[in-house]
Amino acid sequence: MTCATNRVVGETRTVRLGSTATQKSSACCLVYLVFLVTLLDLGLALSSDGLHLLSFKRGITLDTCNVLADWNETHSHPCNWRGVTCDANSLRVVSLNIDGRQAGLVERNGASSGPDLTEVEATASSVVNGSVLSSPLVSSRDGSGPPNSSLRQVLSTPGEAGNSVRCPLSGTLSPEIGNLSELRTLSIIYNKITGEVPRELAKLEFLHTLDLQSNSLNGRLPRELGQLRELRVLNLNNNVLKGHIPRELTFCRKLRSLSLAGNELTGTVPPSLGSLQQLEWLGLSSNQLAGTIPSELTPLRCKLIFLDLSRNGFTGSIPSELGNCGRLRWLSLNSNSLSGSIPPELGRLSSLKYLQVAVNQLSGHIPPQLARCQRLEVLVLSGQSASRSSRKDAPGSWTRRSVRLGSGENNRFEGRLPEGLIFLPVMRVLWAPRAGLLGTFPRVWGACSNLEILNLAQNAFTGEVHEGLSRCKKLIYLDVSSNQLSGSFPPRVSGRCMVVFNVSRNMFSGRLPGLSSLECAKPMPVKDFYNHITWSLLLRHTLNREALSCTHHRCTLLWATHNYSPTSCKTDVVHDWSFNQFAGTIPLSLLGTGISECVSTYSLSMAGNQLTGTISPHLFDVCDKVRGFAVDFSVNKLTGLLPSAVLGKCASLVEFLAAGNDFTGELSAEFGELKNLARLDLSNNHLQGNLPSNLGKMESLKVLLLAQNELCGSLPTSLGHARSLQVLDLSHNAFSGTLPEELSSLRQLQKLYLNHNRFDGLIPAGLCSLSSLVEVNLSCNTFSGSVTWLRNMDSVTFTRRVGGNPMIQGCEVTSELSRRLLQSTMNNYLGGVPPDSVSQMPPGFFEVQNRRLSSILIAAITSGCAIALVLLVLGILFQCTRQRSPTSHCPTPGRKEVVTFMTIHCQMTYESVVRATGNFSIDNLIGNGGFGATYKAELRPGFLVAVKRLAIGRFQGVQQFDTEIRTLGRIRHPNLVTLIGYHASQDEMFLIYNYFPQGNLETLIHSERGDMDWHTRHSIALRIAEALAYLHDECVPRVLHRDIKPSNILLDDNLNAHLSDFGLARLLGTSETHATTDVAGTFGYVAPEYAMTCRVTDKADVYSYGVVLLELLSNKRALGDPSFFEFGDSFNIVSWACLLIRQERAHEVFTVGLWEQGPEDTLLETLKLAVLCTVDSLSIRPSMKQVVNGLKRLQPLPLTT
Repeated sequence: MTCATNRVVGETRTVRLGSTATQKSSACCLVYLVFLVTLLDLGLALSSDGLHLLSFKRGITLDTCNVLADWNETHSHPCNWRGVTCDANSLRVVSLNIDGRQAGLVERNGASSGPDLTEVEATASSVVNGSVLSSPLVSSRDGSGPPNSSLRQVLSTPGEAGNSVRCPLSGTLSPEIGNLSELRTLSIIYNKITGEVPRELAKLEFLHTLDLQSNSLNGRLPRELGQLRELRVLNLNNNVLKGHIPRELTFCRKLRSLSLAGNELTGTVPPSLGSLQQLEWLGLSSNQLAGTIPSELTPLRCKLIFLDLSRNGFTGSIPSELGNCGRLRWLSLNSNSLSGSIPPELGRLSSLKYLQVAVNQLSGHIPPQLARCQRLEVLVLSGQSASRSSRKDAPGSWTRRSVRLGSGENNRFEGRLPEGLIFLPVMRVLWAPRAGLLGTFPRVWGACSNLEILNLAQNAFTGEVHEGLSRCKKLIYLDVSSNQLSGSFPPRVSGRCMVVFNVSRNMFSGRLPGLSSLECAKPMPVKDFYNHITWSLLLRHTLNREALSCTHHRCTLLWATHNYSPTSCKTDVVHDWSFNQFAGTIPLSLLGTGISECVSTYSLSMAGNQLTGTISPHLFDVCDKVRGFAVDFSVNKLTGLLPSAVLGKCASLVEFLAAGNDFTGELSAEFGELKNLARLDLSNNHLQGNLPSNLGKMESLKVLLLAQNELCGSLPTSLGHARSLQVLDLSHNAFSGTLPEELSSLRQLQKLYLNHNRFDGLIPAGLCSLSSLVEVNLSCNTFSGSVTWLRNMDSVTFTRRVGGNPMIQGCEVTSELSRRLLQSTMNNYLGGVPPDSVSQMPPGFFEVQNRRLSSILIAAITSGCAIALVLLVLGILFQCTRQRSPTSHCPTPGRKEVVTFMTIHCQMTYESVVRATGNFSIDNLIGNGGFGATYKAELRPGFLVAVKRLAIGRFQGVQQFDTEIRTLGRIRHPNLVTLIGYHASQDEMFLIYNYFPQGNLETLIHSERGDMDWHTRHSIALRIAEALAYLHDECVPRVLHRDIKPSNILLDDNLNAHLSDFGLARLLGTSETHATTDVAGTFGYVAPEYAMTCRVTDKADVYSYGVVLLELLSNKRALGDPSFFEFGDSFNIVSWACLLIRQERAHEVFTVGLWEQGPEDTLLETLKLAVLCTVDSLSIRPSMKQVVNGLKRLQPLPLTT
């Protein structure tokens, strides 16, 4: 308007005014543009929710897959960020979902962040029969949370858990998450989030799902979480939370799922949790909760569907009020210390599908009211059966008393199995081994059409197995071993169609069921057998895959030989008919056609029966269908020739045992073609001829037992090429010639038995270089030369090694020595020629000193020498030809005698031992442990022993003690303390060991001498690991130590470590081994599962070893070390080390000076191994053999000057 008006003015003025107007207009436009740009910039600024999320990102210290790469300030809102979901209208953040298992593949807009809710609900629905929980419930790694898609991951083999990339985030959880005021779902699972749960989360007033499972959150559970009034799902499974369960959680009135499993929570369960009227899911397993199970937890209007309190320390009885939970489908109370009986009120749970009460101290009768639970599918009454076949078990020897007081801790019920249980229409699993059940085996099996697994092993059932069991058409697992069952086995119960079939150690008779016209009726695809058991997620601590598939001890060899494992094999079939009274011939096939097509490994045992006839070649038709085949025909009456032609083509054969039969013929060359064979036992037969020259081609052979046959000829030199050989027994044959030098190439050889043959010549000196060799017997041959190298072997006495070899150098031919030699051989090698007492013959000893002796005197001397020589030869021949199994020397009842296992060169009587200890004087006391006090005793000047005086009340009776201690007396290993002898009577028991003047490892670590270098520490760790691996894997039966600690590790003058007190836990009275208040072991070293449940496995020893290894690295005590106090009163060396590792302060674990010496990488790997030994999960803990291999890989370089 102004510009237009100015046009009526003069031209000059118009021009001037127009120029001014143009400038003003431009200025106005510029201001307007600046204003628009400012408004635009304000519109593009990141929202407050985005800023709070960036604070969370700044708390993340490691994001290997760049999961949060698109989280930046260039966006106006975070709704397109990975893992974030916003409201469509307000653009406010309503969900944050980051799953570390698949974070690398998460789509934008939260489309794939976290578990699939539909799939989760469907799986949960199928388990709890229609109860669909409306929130994204996820499962825990220990099986304590609701099942979801990760069920497949738990059941699958390594590498088959899906295609998702593991991209866990590391860092802390920012408190600013609490400022996302519209947040409904917070799910950050399977990551490595540390620190405490922020109290600020309590400000999220609309939050209904809080899922932080499977991280490393520590500290206490914030009480402020009770302010989340809208909360429906709280899942903090598998973290490191401590302290009590906050009572304030009862203010979350809408809570439907509470999962706190797999933490370190202590205290009791708040009874007020029972006031949560909407609660359907309660998982508190795998914590350290104690006290009784509150009856208030299950009020009259209880809506619980899932209740898991397993693997805690609950005591008292099972509350009868559980019967109020009419909707309950899943009840798991296993692995506690519950006592009393199963309440009959549980019979009111009409919807119950799963009940597990194993590994407690329950007793009484199994209530027949349980039969009212018509929907019950899985019933687990006792722990898994340890059904390892033992050739020493007499058929039918499992008495009622042995069931009640047998090895291992378990429930001990009384009476019979309620008949109604076997009539339940949908029962799939009935698991009750070692449950104390007795009575006749059920005759009628009702509606068992759905029964898949039946385990009643190691009870006291009598009678016969009737045809009625054949109605269980889906039965694929049957274990009734170690009962007193008799009669013939019904042929219609087709074990040929089962994955596990074990009827061993009973009194069955008659013929083995032969081929049936009925094939496996619609056999389940065996390769899917374990995946088919969908409920095994929550059973895997009792019905784990190893328990399901490896009830036979041969499985271990199958897996060890071919690197198989319970997690890598899809199907491991076990058929065990052993140690019964079956007669007749072996059927042509014992594996059904339908099942044989899906087998991975197959173990077949028919040992210890009365089978006759020959071995049919058709038995080996399975060889081409399996990856591993183990077969045992030992201790029968089989005759004829071995089917060598078929055996030689069985490439999958890993074990062939046929000892104790009447086989004849020669050992053919076909055996040398079995490159996968690991164990061959043909001892105690009538085999003849020479050994095949190609035995060295058996590259996997570990054990070769051919003793007590009629084999002859010389040993083939190729035998030295069997580099995996560990045990070689060729004793009691007619082998001759010299030993090939190639035997020195057997670097893994541990036991060598060549006694009672016709070998001659020199003993190869190269055998002395075999550091693995721990036991040798060369007696009763005609060897010559020097055997001084054998003097360094402490495993057997000198005479037992070389006795009966008259040409061996180093034996002085005197009348006294001849008498001692004869005496030792006549007494089954209990005595011996001490290597230190033998001396070389003086030169010229046999030269005639007086040539003027009369002919009469010469004749007399000659006749006397001849007679003496004849007597000597007859004595030696008598020993070499007497019975093959010498009897043991037993103490005379009523007399106080000392039994010895090796030769000591002084008097060893009860009186001399007691006198040497000063009548067990306190002045000679050198140690005091859980099994008794140890005293130093000087039996003769300079000869010291250690005498462990046992506490009489803690140990078995004399007869049982005598049997067990003789087993321990035969154990020899360079890193085990040698048991010299023992005394056992009603009023006194003691053990005699060799003495170690340098004391024990505990004294060394915590003394001024504790400043050891890495080489010394590694040597100690490796030697003890090797000793434990020997006890676990080489001893038969295996020996569990159960009290590994530094004070039980003794040191010689060179600081070589020796493990003591091994096997003493076996000597405890049965009342001791079952009392949870008196666990064999030392507090601080006892594995958590053993301390809580008294369940003993070799993994308990692994845990204790891990604690010792941590002490060796840190010079800290397992408990009560001042270094732990800054972290809290409850810290021990394991939790202390783990905390430092999580805080990236691992170097602080090592003792002063050790870290500086290095090498750092090796030290960290050793620390990692120690921590791995102490993890709670038994499946993750390594075996001692794996520990040995790991330490050998970390072998320090040799010291240089």
